[in-house]
Amino acid sequence: MRSTTDTCRTESEAPQVASQRQTAIWSIASLLVLSSAFGCASTVEADEAPTIERLLTTPLTGIEGRNRTRSAMMKLYGIAGADSKRIDNQPKTLQDRHVLSMFWLEPAAPDFMSMAVAAEPCFQTERALQITQAKPHTQERTPGPQTYDATRNGVMVSFSTTSDEKCVSYIHIEPDR
Repeated sequence: MRSTTDTCRTESEAPQVASQRQTAIWSIASLLVLSSAFGCASTVEADEAPTIERLLTTPLTGIEGRNRTRSAMMKLYGIAGADSKRIDNQPKTLQDRHVLSMFWLEPAAPDFMSMAVAAEPCFQTERALQITQAKPHTQERTPGPQTYDATRNGVMVSFSTTSDEKCVSYIHIEPDR
């Protein structure tokens, strides 16, 4: 049997326990909101990191997409300004683990970017055709490497294949003239 003092103490502690519980719930909720906000921030950064798919598709959204791609590539290669021709043969591994073996940036007219894609790992030509809806560069089909062009929203993305036509070997991006 509880004493009157025990009953009073339990009743007076009840609001305090409820208040502590509510504070804990709000603290957890705040942490969840903050962690999801930071998670989104890192996702945005990851969404801007170059991958072969992004190199093939982002420029096709228009000049702004092409400029985002140029900025991402300049950041990857440590290029401060795009005011002069730049060719860099340093291999760079992209976020998707594909490797670029060369990057060529040509400012103002002719205003293009070209990248050599390493053979391993292979970025399948079939996948590149699927995501870009590119068409053969020429009507005559010759044996060996093929080139395909996709033109949308004022930008052209071309890519060439390996000799066996299975993998993408070069990507070229320029304004559609």
